[in-house]
Amino acid sequence: MFTPKKTVLQANDIPLVAIDFMNHTHYEEVALVSRLGEQIERYQNTASPSHQDAEKISDLLAQWLEHTVEHFKRENELMKHYHFPAYETHCYEHEISLDKMKAITQQWNDSHDINELAKFVFITWPAWFNGHLASMDNVTARYAMMNGYKNNQAKAS
Repeated sequence: MFTPKKTVLQANDIPLVAIDFMNHTHYEEVALVSRLGEQIERYQNTASPSHQDAEKISDLLAQWLEHTVEHFKRENELMKHYHFPAYETHCYEHEISLDKMKAITQQWNDSHDINELAKFVFITWPAWFNGHLASMDNVTARYAMMNGYKNNQAKAS
C-alpha cells in the first residue's frame, strides 16, 4: 500500500501570485484536495472500507473536478481578455491537467484503486500544482497587472 509521508499541500506552502482572485481560488483548491487527502488516508487505514467510504471519496473527487474546471475557465478568460502571449501554452497545461484528473477520477470510480489515487493526490498533483503556480500562473498574473488588471476587479472583464 502506498503511504505518503505528508498529506497534500497546505495553503502556506503554495506560491502566491499578483492577483487576489487567483490566490483565493488556489487556496480553495488546496482546501478541497486536503479534505480528499484526509479521506484517502482514512480509507487506507480502514481494514474494510465501506461503500460509504468510497462514496465520500467519489463525492470529493467530483467537487474537486468541478472546482478545477471553473478555476481554469476563469484563468483562461483572464488570459484571453489581456491577450496574454502564452495563452495557448497555459491553456494546454490546463487541458492536460484536467485530462489527468478526469482519468484518475474515472479509474477510481471503476476500480476503487486507492493506491493509484493516493499517488496522484499526494505526489503527482502537488508537484504539478506548485510548478504551475510558480511559473504559468505567476507570469500570467504579473502580465495582467502590467496591462491594467486591478485587484479590486471581480473578473477579468
